[in-house]
Amino acid sequence: MNCLGPTSTAAVEYFITFGDSYSQTGFDPTLTQPAAGNPLGNPNLQGYTTTGGFNWIGYLVESYNNTLMLSYNFAYGGATTNASLVAPFASTVLSFIDQVDQFVKYNPSGPWSSSNTLFGIWMGVNDVGNSYYLPNYTTLLGQIMDSYFAEIQRLYNVGGRNFLFLTVPPTQDSPLFVGQGTAVQASLATAISQYNAALVSRIASFKAANAGSNTWVYDTQTPFLNAINNPTAYGAADATCINADGVSCLWWNDYHPSQIVHKLVAQGVASLLKGVFW
Repeated sequence: MNCLGPTSTAAVEYFITFGDSYSQTGFDPTLTQPAAGNPLGNPNLQGYTTTGGFNWIGYLVESYNNTLMLSYNFAYGGATTNASLVAPFASTVLSFIDQVDQFVKYNPSGPWSSSNTLFGIWMGVNDVGNSYYLPNYTTLLGQIMDSYFAEIQRLYNVGGRNFLFLTVPPTQDSPLFVGQGTAVQASLATAISQYNAALVSRIASFKAANAGSNTWVYDTQTPFLNAINNPTAYGAADATCINADGVSCLWWNDYHPSQIVHKLVAQGVASLLKGVFW
């Protein structure tokens, strides 16, 4: 059964996304489908996020879009790329592999096409956060990337041609890791840098090997550090305050950024793809 076909083909674009809690909206592909006036489909207008409101995906399809953009968001909180390589916090968490499986099962057809669809992938926060301290991290990172790009290849093989990749942000500056001290922060920061460098390298290899593919890399370090280094400019008392209202501090909880940061991410993505999808 095809659950992802919209009711109209006029000026419709699709944003199909994969990730973890930084991207989750709680979308279920078997329930209410995205449509004009409700581009996220389900569970509600903003979705089930970790920001207290919209996350970056919500802002992109609700605030920064120039045409109707329908969001099919398969992101799942706690996700790693491959659960057999880096275990998530619970066995029920859908990995990147599982998320692509879901997409393939409910693969959109008809008005969905290579040209009107952008695939967005923001993985890595949990891959790095759950493994940076391991002695075999460098070897493991190569295996993670192999698995990651096997999934990107699957998306290409079913017609995906436009791919947006988001890097891992400076989670060492989250209140959770600030509280663990500078040595732990430095170790995590190094691992994140390694991950992001590997990601950029693999993206280039993927693009070279797959005719007609278009790739964009958005460095999430930039908006995060902009806010962290200038918290009062965004209405926060400091760089580590937490408020579940999602708008008074940079952090919604000790590991998840607030709407303030997500809005900056969305603005950056919209700028990067201006004239293409935004």
